[in-house]
Parts: sequence; C-alpha cells; structure tokens
Amino acid sequence: MTDPLFFTRLTLKRDADSVAPLLSVLQPEENAKRLSVEHKLLWTVMPESTRRAGSGNSAVFLWRRLDSQGCFYLLGPEPTEDSPFFRIESKPFAPAFTTGQRLAFDLRLNATVDRKTGTGANGKALRKRCDVAMDLMQREEREGRMRRGDRAMRREALAQEAAAEWLSSRAEAAGFALEALTLGGYRAERIDRGKGRPGTIGVFDLKGLVSITDPAAFLDRLTTGFGRAKAFGCGLMLVRPAP
Repeated sequence: MTDPLFFTRLTLKRDADSVAPLLSVLQPEENAKRLSVEHKLLWTVMPESTRRAGSGNSAVFLWRRLDSQGCFYLLGPEPTEDSPFFRIESKPFAPAFTTGQRLAFDLRLNATVDRKTGTGANGKALRKRCDVAMDLMQREEREGRMRRGDRAMRREALAQEAAAEWLSSRAEAAGFALEALTLGGYRAERIDRGKGRPGTIGVFDLKGLVSITDPAAFLDRLTTGFGRAKAFGCGLMLVRPAP
C-alpha cells in the first residue's frame, strides 16, 4: 500500500429498500460463504481505478468484521463517496507514532508456519502450511509432553503461547516490542477459496499491548497487515494509545 490510505467504517444499510430483500444473499448463514461474500461486497466501495486494476488482489485493503449486523473496518484506498449497500465514514490514515509509545491493540490473526512433510518423486521437499496453534499441539504430542486426549483441555493455553511466540519472533523487524497478550478466542474457520476449493484456517482473536521501537517499520507493518488470510478478514491490527 503506497498510495494515501484511509481508515473507513462501513455499516450495511440493512433497512434500505435496495438492501433488505438481499440480506440472505449478502449475509449467508454459512460462515465460509459469508466471508467470501463480504470480501466481494467490500470491493464495491473501492474507487473505480482500483476496481479496474483487479479485485483478485487481496493486498489492496485490510478489513475486519465488527459484528454480525454488517459493520466493518477497512484500511486502504479512499472509498467511493456513496454506496447502495453501506453508510460510509472515512478519514485519512496518517498516524504519527513515536519511539517508546505504548499502544493497546486488537488483532484478528491467521498465523501459520511452513513445515516439511516429506520428499517428492523429483527430490524436492513437500511442504504444508499449518496454523501455529495446531503446530505447537502436534509438537507437544510428538515430544511426549501432551497426550492426544489432552488437546481440548490445553487448546486455549497453547493457542495463546503459539500466538505470542509468533508475534514476538516478528516484533523487532516490525518495529515493536510485545508487552502483553491476551487470547480472546481461537477457532478453525471454514473458508471458500473459490473454484471448488474449500479450506480451513486457524483464527486468533488477540488483544494486548505493544511499545514502538521503530515508528516507520511499525507503520509499514500496520498498513500491510499481519499474517495470512487477509482476504478473509484477518491481519488488520486496530490500535489506540495505551492508558
């Protein structure tokens, strides 16, 4: 994201005559379809020049669903002035971070690790992406520190440990130090990748506290997002000054 950025709040016009009859289409009950539909719907507020460049590029904007009623945050290009679907509230995004500044954050994250699973017939390594919580649970089982039947009991604690490890390992390059982290939830989310390619991602809802060590690096990471699955509403870190 190199063009001027805007932080936008979008609220679905649920009671509008043009929207109300379409709510079952715009907000499917099945979450996998809903995430895909929502991403496409958010593309409708992108400026025409951005839409012409191609809606297949998920890196154009970051987004986050706030509630089940159709409220979203979006970080990206300046949106259109009007929309048949949304009420739009937008402002330029140009924070002035300083070294040592402490920020409270809220982050929906898909954090993964790339693991070797074997060797193919051509001699090349076979690799698979795994979310970091599942990877840690499997490692604990392999090393005998946890029985498979204990997964449910230790799931939340290990998910928080894995998320903290993932964020901490990237903190220096991203210009911050992680001071505190709380896991609000961890779940496997079914997604629709399109063209008959369903999938599942691990989603972490995190809150915590960071201190800025490199303002420019932190701003760059904030605007490009954290982790993967950005097309499915992950990666946008919401920040505010810490009390």
